[in-house]
Amino acid sequence: MTSPKRWLRGTDPGSGEPRIVCCPHSGGNAAYFRPWQELGPPGVSVLAVQYPGRHDRLAEPYAGSVEQIADALAEEIGRHPAPTVLFGHSMGSSVAYETARRLRDAGLPLDGLVVSAHTPPDVAVDSNIHLLSEAQMWQALTELGGTEPEILQLVALRELFTPLVRADLALDATYRQPAAAGSLDVPVVAIAGDQDAVAPPDAVRGWREVTTGRFELHTFDGDHFYLQRHAAAVVALAAGLLPAPGQAAG
Repeated sequence: MTSPKRWLRGTDPGSGEPRIVCCPHSGGNAAYFRPWQELGPPGVSVLAVQYPGRHDRLAEPYAGSVEQIADALAEEIGRHPAPTVLFGHSMGSSVAYETARRLRDAGLPLDGLVVSAHTPPDVAVDSNIHLLSEAQMWQALTELGGTEPEILQLVALRELFTPLVRADLALDATYRQPAAAGSLDVPVVAIAGDQDAVAPPDAVRGWREVTTGRFELHTFDGDHFYLQRHAAAVVALAAGLLPAPGQAAG
C-alpha cells in the first residue's frame, strides 16, 4: 500500500489549511526547504517534495520522467484538498508546472504556480551537463552555484551523488511540453536571478504564455541559486497567491 506521505515532507496542519508545496532542483531533496518552514506566515504550511532515489527514498529507482513525478505528486496532493500554491526551482519548475496541470484537470484546488530559474515548458533545456565526465559535470555545476562544498571536497560524496545528479539533469534536459500555451488558468509568478546564465530573466518571462490568468515576473540579484539569499521574499510571493482567511480556494 502506498504511504500517504510518500512524496511530501513537512508538517501539514490538515483540515484544509493553506500550503506551499516546494519542488526541488536537480540533485535536490526535501531537506533543502526545511528552513523555509519557519518563513511561511501563520497558518500556512510549507511542504517539500522528496523525489525517489535520495534520503529516506534511497532504495527507490530514480524517476523516469518529469511527468511520472507529477502523476504521483498530484495524486498525493489531491488526497487532501486544500488551498495550494506550487513552487519549483530549476528542474522543480517543470515538476510544479506538470503537477499544476494535473490538479486543474482533476478540478482540485490550486491557487497559483511559482516557477524559478527555468525556461518555460515549450522551450527545450539547452544543456549537455549530464553527458560530461564526472569532473566536468561537477565543475559546470559549481559555476552555477548552489553546490554543497562537502560534495566538491570529498571524493566519496561525489561518487555517491553523481548518478543521482546525472539522472536528474538528464530528466530535465529531455523534458519539453509544446502544448503549454494557455494550459493553466491560475496566477503564475516567474522568478529569475539577474546573473543567471542558464535561465536569465528574458527567458523566464516566457512563462507568461502558460496561463490565461495573471502573470508576474520578479528578478532578484544573484545567479542560478539566487534563492539562497532571498528565501523569505520567495516564500512571501508564494504565500501572496493563497486566499485570505475566509475566502474560497482557487
